[in-house]
Amino acid sequence: MKKIKKILVPTDFSKLSLVALEYASLVSELQEAEIYLLHVLDKGTSRKLSKGSKSTEDLLKDAEKNAMKSLEAIASQHLSECDDVTKNIRIGDPSREIVKFAFDENVDLIIISTHGRAGIAHILMGSVAEKVIRHSPIPVLAVKPTKVQMILEEDIDEQLHLKLNNVKRKEN
Repeated sequence: MKKIKKILVPTDFSKLSLVALEYASLVSELQEAEIYLLHVLDKGTSRKLSKGSKSTEDLLKDAEKNAMKSLEAIASQHLSECDDVTKNIRIGDPSREIVKFAFDENVDLIIISTHGRAGIAHILMGSVAEKVIRHSPIPVLAVKPTKVQMILEEDIDEQLHLKLNNVKRKEN
């Protein structure tokens, strides 16, 4: 079995994205692997922000500083037990930059949280995790937060009319 030396954990700083850190910490401990924390500043978002008095370049610099502070906080709060954590920021399309970073850094495993969007939201917004899984030549561990798993189970029951059928069965 191949030894895992480098683990990439992309984060958008949402609570759901932090669930992947638990798995990364565990795998890192078992394999004595280095963890790379990555946040990608979406170019599209930075263009929308540039309508104010600051230039796009200044806004990106500010966003990079804030993102690095957030990565530092995440590392100290969630990965304090890990010996080797590197924090990185990229600018561009999140899924492309995640895959490119993993390839450039010779990462052995990407651990990414899913956000559990379904239906129209998923179709319109897509899923960064899904795109990473689809396009990465590197193995990807997709982590679905427990809270989302429970919501999805209820949604599936409702969509399949299982709740309605169970009620009807009890009445008979």
